[in-house]
Amino acid sequence: MIRGAGSVLTVALALAACSPDADRGGQNGQIIDDAGRVHAPTPPRTRVVSLIPAVTETLIAMGAADRLVARTRYDEAPDLAHLPSVGGGLDPSLEYLAELSPELVVAWASGAGRATLGDALDEFGVAWYGAAVQTIADFERHAAQLGLLVGLDQAADSIVGAVRDGLRAVRESWAGRTPIRVAYVVQAEPFMTVGPGTFLDSVMAVAGAENVFRDLPDGWPLVTMEEVVLRDPEYVVLPSVVSGTPDVPPGGVDPGVARLSDRPAWRAVRAVREGRVLSVDGSLFGRPGPRMGEAARYLSERLHGGR
Repeated sequence: MIRGAGSVLTVALALAACSPDADRGGQNGQIIDDAGRVHAPTPPRTRVVSLIPAVTETLIAMGAADRLVARTRYDEAPDLAHLPSVGGGLDPSLEYLAELSPELVVAWASGAGRATLGDALDEFGVAWYGAAVQTIADFERHAAQLGLLVGLDQAADSIVGAVRDGLRAVRESWAGRTPIRVAYVVQAEPFMTVGPGTFLDSVMAVAGAENVFRDLPDGWPLVTMEEVVLRDPEYVVLPSVVSGTPDVPPGGVDPGVARLSDRPAWRAVRAVREGRVLSVDGSLFGRPGPRMGEAARYLSERLHGGR
């Protein structure tokens, strides 16, 4: 999960944003990334490495899998299984990365350790694109810009449109019902949750979930367990430690109940004591990419379908 603050983004803006063409930015036809680096849109990059799993999924969705020459250890897509791994997204093997001779590396734009990574890529002579993907708007903007850089701008527009349509359909599916108050567990101990201005806060709102901590100033805040008890969420949403979501039959007990009940601090939370815990795919919910509509649909069905 990404840690850091993002600019405030309402669901209305996320779903009724301007067209991808208007989001590409740049000057004189050039593209400016989140690190302030300027990129010419041509020639199309055909050797690409993405150090950000959400961006990797976006590139695959637009048909750029054949442009990728390596992956990180966090990229589980079958399309990438044959590719060599450069390690982690923040601490890749720079020597090996340089040996691959990529035409473009997509890396985190800023934050702890990330400026150093950019400097190191510069020292190795590796061209890189800085991305800070914190909101749905960030996803749309980077999809559009990277689509241009790999020569798949129309496919990128289609992906952005599909995500917007998917989110809109989920929002309409529970129209007329009252949003359900939830607390999302980014990290159990110490408890880290989702704050405002993040893609996940927006996805939750689209799904008909009211984030009980969306009034906090930080995007990914640490919160005391006393505060969780005080806010008394109706449900606790818990990402799985493995990829995939559990198959919980109607009336069945979510495995997340046992996971949190084993922790004394969490037993004080009424939703946990009463079995109102929803396990979700940590990979699906932790990435601001083309599957955000799928994440919203799953959460909405678990919250409103079985209410």
